[in-house]
Amino acid sequence: LTEDLGEIAPDKKAQITAQLPAYFAAHLGHDCFVNTAALPDGTLAANVILYCMEKPANPFFPSGKSGTVLGVYTMPQYRKQGIASKLMQMLIDDAKKQQLDRITLGATDMGRPVYEKLGFVLSHSDYTDMVLTL
Repeated sequence: LTEDLGEIAPDKKAQITAQLPAYFAAHLGHDCFVNTAALPDGTLAANVILYCMEKPANPFFPSGKSGTVLGVYTMPQYRKQGIASKLMQMLIDDAKKQQLDRITLGATDMGRPVYEKLGFVLSHSDYTDMVLTL
C-alpha cells in the first residue's frame, strides 16, 4: 500500500492491520480469492486479490455477479518475469469458475500493459465515479 499510496497515517495503518486478519478469515474462498507466488522460504513475491459480489442484474452483468481486482503487487526484484500475468490468469480462471460476468480493476501505468495482454480494455462510461468518505 505504501509503495502505491505513500505513507499511511499510523492510526489508519493500525486500523488496517487490525481489520485484515478477520476479513480474510471470513471471506477467503467465499467472495474473496487470493493467488500468491512465494519463494521456497515462504517469502511473498507477488499476489492478486479477486473480490466477488452479487448485485441486482443489469445489462453489464446479467447474472448479477461481478468481480473487482484488488491488491495486485509484485516485489520489485521479481517484476518483468511474468509472475503477475500468471497470477492474473489464475484469477481470471477463478472468476470463470465463479460464473462472473465481468471483472473490473484500476490500473497503474506500470500494470496496464499486463492487463491489456490478458484482454482487459479501457472502460468508458457516461457516469462519473464519485466517493463519499465517511
